[in-house]
Amino acid sequence: MIEHLENEVRDELEASRQGQKRAVAVMHLKGERLEVLGRVGPGGAIRLGYSYCGVRMERKTLLTLVCPEQSCPCRVASLAQWEQHQGIVIPAAPQPRFQPMARPLFEEVEIRANGRSCQARPASFRCLTPCPHAAHAAIPMQKAGWDLFQAGRCIAGGVRKNLETGLSAPLLPTLEAAQSWFAAQWPAGSGTDAAAYGC
Repeated sequence: MIEHLENEVRDELEASRQGQKRAVAVMHLKGERLEVLGRVGPGGAIRLGYSYCGVRMERKTLLTLVCPEQSCPCRVASLAQWEQHQGIVIPAAPQPRFQPMARPLFEEVEIRANGRSCQARPASFRCLTPCPHAAHAAIPMQKAGWDLFQAGRCIAGGVRKNLETGLSAPLLPTLEAAQSWFAAQWPAGSGTDAAAYGC
C-alpha cells in the first residue's frame, strides 16, 4: 500500500521532463487522507515524507498506525497516541450492574460432515506474528482460533509453526477453517477415524 504510493511519487519525479521538484501521491484509508510526498534534494536524490490526516510523521509510525493486524500491541499503542494527539475522547462504557447468571463453563459449536460430528471450542493462542507492513520485527500476539473435540478427546487445533521462520498461527483460525478440516478427514463414504492433530 505505502510502497505503491512511494513508487508513484518516484516515477512521477523521475519521468518529469520539466525538472519537477515535488510530487505527492494520495489515497484514502477508512475515510482518512494518507499522503506520500516526494521532493528532489541536492544531487538529485529523492526524499520522501509521509502525512496522515494532515499530520507529518515518520514512515514507521504511519505503517504502524494503519496496520490491519488488530491484535498487534504496537498498533494499539500507536492508535492510543494518535487519539490523544487528535484530542479524541472515547467515552468509557458505563459499568454494568453485576447480575449473577448461570453460564456454561465453555462454549461449543457442533460441526457435522459426512455423517460425523465434533465440537468446536473457541481458544486463544500466543503466536509469533510478523507485521503486515514490516514496520517492526515479528512479536508474540494473542490470536483467536478453535480446537476440535470428539468424544471428549482433542482431535485438532492448537498452533501451526513454521520451522524455517519460527512464525506461528492458529491451525484453525475460523469456524470455516475448522469445518473444512473436519470434512477433509472423512471424505464421503470413509469409515476410518481421524488422527488427532495439533492439540
